[in-house]
Amino acid sequence: MRIIDKTPFLEEDGSISFINRIQGTLQNGFSWYGNLQLQQKVLASFEKRLDKKFTIIRNHTLGASKITVPFILIGPPGVYIFLITNIEGAYRAKADGWGTIEGERFKEASINLLKRTTQLAKAVQVYLKRQNIELPKEIEPVLLALNPGIHIDSVRPSVRIVMRDAVERFASSISQLPPIMAVADVHQISEVIINPLRAKAKPSAPQAEIPQEEEPFASESVSPPPANDFGDLGFSFEDEDEPVESLPPIESAPAPVKRKAPPTTKTGDILMGLTKKQLTILALMGVVLACILVIFTFAALLFL
Repeated sequence: MRIIDKTPFLEEDGSISFINRIQGTLQNGFSWYGNLQLQQKVLASFEKRLDKKFTIIRNHTLGASKITVPFILIGPPGVYIFLITNIEGAYRAKADGWGTIEGERFKEASINLLKRTTQLAKAVQVYLKRQNIELPKEIEPVLLALNPGIHIDSVRPSVRIVMRDAVERFASSISQLPPIMAVADVHQISEVIINPLRAKAKPSAPQAEIPQEEEPFASESVSPPPANDFGDLGFSFEDEDEPVESLPPIESAPAPVKRKAPPTTKTGDILMGLTKKQLTILALMGVVLACILVIFTFAALLFL
């Protein structure tokens, strides 16, 4: 299986340094590093069952949408997207409803993982359509529930749910499905996702003859959620305002999109790769830890 890893703060050897771990945690929350470790376990299971005909793209952000998809699996049987959760407890998944079970009572969860997974698949589907990629079948959304302490009562859920002990079996079942795409198509789709093609400029026309059009995806364009927010997902792809006219042959990689240069940061605002805000948070954490140590030391002296 070919792996294209777009995880931020990742070193060339696949490790994450101590400084990068701090930066990633401050940016994405305390569960960020633990989620990456869960992803590694899933990748190991997939590598055992999926051959080189399959490509998986890890933690890729779709264009200018700021939507990061944990896993996009492309293979001869089709395209799959995966959302990984490590929550525990008793849940019910019925149609597109997701909630907890307390006794015999069902309570709708504030974070609907089924809808979130479906929306990620929709985002990738629209993203590919913008690049003139028409898939033989729709992208299949999959929710991976990897915590051994979770129980899910499934009643025809809107997305496929795979439990921790069934990950390898699920990967094996995918490898045995009949192909609907050639391997060349798999590589082409992978390259287009990573390096989307910029649309060719159309010939200019008189201003009076150009009808005013609504902004693409204006009805769906909302502020993207934080990396760890599993609420409703809105998306818009600012880089692809016009459809791409044609794709290059699979042998030649598509030209990468010119990215906007990141905002420059003054040298004095960075120390050891951390911004002033991040250093301030670390300093406050250090002060709290020091206070706790002083209290415990004082308490120990009293009992001596």
